[in-house]
Amino acid sequence: MHPIKRLLPTLTSLFVLVLIGTIGYQLIEGWSFFDSLYMVTITLFTVGFQEVHSLSPLGRAFTIFIIITGVGTAVYAAGQLVKIVVEGEILGYSRRKKMKKNIKEMKNHFIICGFGRTGHQVAKEFDAAHVPYVVVDKKHETEEELSQRGIPYIVGDIIDDDNLVEAGIKSARGLIATSDSDVANVFVILSARALNPGLYIVARASGIESENKLKIAGANRVILPCYISGKRMAAWATKPVTSDFLDMVMHGEE
Repeated sequence: MHPIKRLLPTLTSLFVLVLIGTIGYQLIEGWSFFDSLYMVTITLFTVGFQEVHSLSPLGRAFTIFIIITGVGTAVYAAGQLVKIVVEGEILGYSRRKKMKKNIKEMKNHFIICGFGRTGHQVAKEFDAAHVPYVVVDKKHETEEELSQRGIPYIVGDIIDDDNLVEAGIKSARGLIATSDSDVANVFVILSARALNPGLYIVARASGIESENKLKIAGANRVILPCYISGKRMAAWATKPVTSDFLDMVMHGEE
């Protein structure tokens, strides 16, 4: 929702009070439209200027009514408007709207579901290879981090189909399920496979017992970080030159 739309109920109430006050002063005191509007304005915003004309007892009672019912509303509306401007919510809304449009136009990209340590490393490799991707993660820290880097993201639960659709899963090339929870990864894979049967899916598993479950759910490849790290550490210990050479060939940036 646009930040200004959140103020619509308050602004509507304020407009009604101004209208009632203007008409009231015209009927009670016989003032002109502009004098009545001016009186209502300085009353609602507690400016403290002198009255336009002397008020009758009924006019003073009506002014008390305007003060009691309207001053709080006017001050609240002004405070919320200042807050929106100072905190940059309007700019943030425009930025998010533009980002959603960019995501909608993306094709053959990857979706990273879960932005923990594994997700960060996947994103780093994608950045190095100039591979387009969208991050889906429920942590608000993700928004603060990725918005500064200009990387498209969706803040929300990775197992929510609506978030996957918003991330462009129907036009995506692949999905990387990097959640620390095997259960969450299974749900993500099931949803992704249903939304895009031809999607290439790589999933993270915390243990060997979860590998088959993830494959049954629809993952094309399942990665076990503990298994891979153990093999790499053993290779570096026994065949360091060969391991360095293969790393240079497969992952070298030069």
